[in-house]
Amino acid sequence: MTNVSVYDKAMQLQNRARQIAAGAVGEKEAARVLGRSRELRAGLAELRTQVELSHALAALGAAHQPDLSGIDAARSAFERKALNGLPSDAVFNTARKKVQEAASKLKAESGAAWAAWATEQVAALPLARIPILPRGEREAARTREKDLRQAVATKNLSKADLTLFTGTYALLAESLHDKSDPPGELLDLLDVLEKRPSPTLRDITDSDIALLRRFEMDIHITMQRSGA
Repeated sequence: MTNVSVYDKAMQLQNRARQIAAGAVGEKEAARVLGRSRELRAGLAELRTQVELSHALAALGAAHQPDLSGIDAARSAFERKALNGLPSDAVFNTARKKVQEAASKLKAESGAAWAAWATEQVAALPLARIPILPRGEREAARTREKDLRQAVATKNLSKADLTLFTGTYALLAESLHDKSDPPGELLDLLDVLEKRPSPTLRDITDSDIALLRRFEMDIHITMQRSGA
């Protein structure tokens, strides 16, 4: 990977600076290069994180493979200027700026690609089936739906977020895939039954009960005498 080459170069310069510290060039110059190398390595670590995230998104089909041509050019320029001795502060600063710009660009692109892809995935789920699940499964499904929507809106995306999203998505999809889409009238009735205070038997019509039985929802409805 391109950024690894720059990372290795920074490590080589840091090692060389340590050697200079023990030699005749002087501790001041060695300290300068050590400090600049650490700054560059920190930027490269963030860039590596963003490159790996971009590759992970591409593997999901959520984004294209990242364009690293700008990093190639920056690496070549840095190596040319480092051939004849220790790079100046200006050379280090230019390299660090290029690395930061590349990392920021990848982060923005990944965030946009993720939001679009994840939103599409959630929209494809038959979420209207959640109300007809048994109570325990229904509560779990709603929690998973909430987790998915929160993941869609995350601002600091990581590879761990991708893993969590795909795992949660698979569980929710599995719980819904063999269920039928309920009619709107059933959803309205279930919404009434879940309200508090609960409706009385007088509020429920024979046609309501027949509808619940037709979709085998009657086994999930319990009755209790008021004041019992």
